[in-house]
Amino acid sequence: MKKLFLSIGIIFLFIISILTPIVISNNIKTSSEITSESTGESGLMDSSWPMFQHDIRHTGRSPYGKSGNWFKEKWNRGIGSLAYSSPAIDNNGIIYIGLFDYYLYAINPDSTLKWKYKTGGTIQSSPAIAEDGTIYVGSEDAKLYAFYPNGTKKWSLTIGDGWVHTSPVIDEQGIIYAASVNGNNICAIYPNGTKKWDIKLGGMVYCSAALDENSTVYIGCNDGYMYALYRNNGTLKWKYKTGGKIGSAPAINNKGIIYFGSNDGYLYALYPNGTRKWRRDVGDLIISSPSFTSEGNIIIGCYDGYVYSFNPDNGAQKWRFEAEKYMFISASASIDKNGIIYIGAGNGWFYALNPDGTLKWKYKTLDEIFTSAAIDENGTIYFGAHTTSFSAKLYSLEPIDDNAPDKPIINGTTSGLIDIEYNYTAVTSDSDGDNVSYYFNWGDSSNSGWTDYVPSGTMVNLSHNWENSGTFTIKVKAKDDYGMESEWDELIVTMPKEKALSYSLLYWFLERFPLLQSLLLKLGLQ
Repeated sequence: MKKLFLSIGIIFLFIISILTPIVISNNIKTSSEITSESTGESGLMDSSWPMFQHDIRHTGRSPYGKSGNWFKEKWNRGIGSLAYSSPAIDNNGIIYIGLFDYYLYAINPDSTLKWKYKTGGTIQSSPAIAEDGTIYVGSEDAKLYAFYPNGTKKWSLTIGDGWVHTSPVIDEQGIIYAASVNGNNICAIYPNGTKKWDIKLGGMVYCSAALDENSTVYIGCNDGYMYALYRNNGTLKWKYKTGGKIGSAPAINNKGIIYFGSNDGYLYALYPNGTRKWRRDVGDLIISSPSFTSEGNIIIGCYDGYVYSFNPDNGAQKWRFEAEKYMFISASASIDKNGIIYIGAGNGWFYALNPDGTLKWKYKTLDEIFTSAAIDENGTIYFGAHTTSFSAKLYSLEPIDDNAPDKPIINGTTSGLIDIEYNYTAVTSDSDGDNVSYYFNWGDSSNSGWTDYVPSGTMVNLSHNWENSGTFTIKVKAKDDYGMESEWDELIVTMPKEKALSYSLLYWFLERFPLLQSLLLKLGLQ
């Protein structure tokens, strides 16, 4: 009997010994699984524009774009106050942008608000979107935030002593890199919100980091150094000293060369080992981040009011484009698949430049543009602008093919007297059938402003009087619904005599011919 129980016990223990590893193996996580949970398998979202300057190398170049010689405004909408954050776009076309009113906004492609979330400080950081849909953004409350796609907060993490202005960048393992202005530090953060490492630099950090393909993170600092750190532990690989603060985020080309600007007025090119390839004296401080054309040319804005193109191999200038007036350019260029360069300026103008640097079109927004544009998969362009009174808008522009109206034909009096109103007509046709508006320049430092829109082929009639004698050139032009303008037409008019003087001459004449004066009185003409 004892042998029977012993045999049963041995069999039971044998069965347990077989089953127990199976049960345990279903509950114990391997080191690789633990690492997967903390680091994540998901990197940057594969969307049209998932982060500042499009990608981890900050190329500023999109694989999308729409052809067209002109543009139309799809919409604009108010979004709070002061836009310094550049938009990012997820794979559903949702646009994310932070504002000075403390909110992160999620805007649908039709301009309606999806959600907004109020952080504890102003937002100058540009959002970055992970493959799983998590949106990361920094705030001046010293925190990096992580949001689910529905707008609920996933977590927030204090990065330093304050002001997270830098735009986060996400590597292929899902690690997020962000820096603090006042904390003088850069952190690597796991997707679950815990720090992987935290490294102090030599000064405040305003610009965003860029990543190369050799496990290096590059970031500039107010101490004038460009730092290269190992991604795995944050230790210093090398640092390069410039002659000024660095607020220009580095950009890395396909050869691994690092390009960035400095407040000393130079554009720098460094080899991956930290030695200088070349530097170019631009003449004013550079905050804009470099972008790359498909040919590899560098496009960058400068505080002197110019957009520049430089040869990547030797820094030779290929061309430069001057903004509307001397005005700083701090936004970075965004380049579509057709090579069209989009960039805003501190004067509120948004420019589309051809690959050779000539103007394709321009669009006047509010007072200032600090944000860089994002381009969606349909080629639509999104960017923010604001007024000096702190209101802001998000704009959506679409490239289109358009024809300008024909040159208008102007008709009216070509000579007359001052202080008398004269009528002038103008008419034009638009080959696209668009409505047209007219603008009269009266040649005496006054103008009509743009008239109300009328159907193509409709004549307009305006009147004007001149206060001083002289010869004046009336000029008139037309624009269509999309703002594309015609050539000017001109009409020369002469106002030789004052009205009061003309009456004096008449009386002088009648005094010398009294019989004619009497006749006129009888006829009631005097």
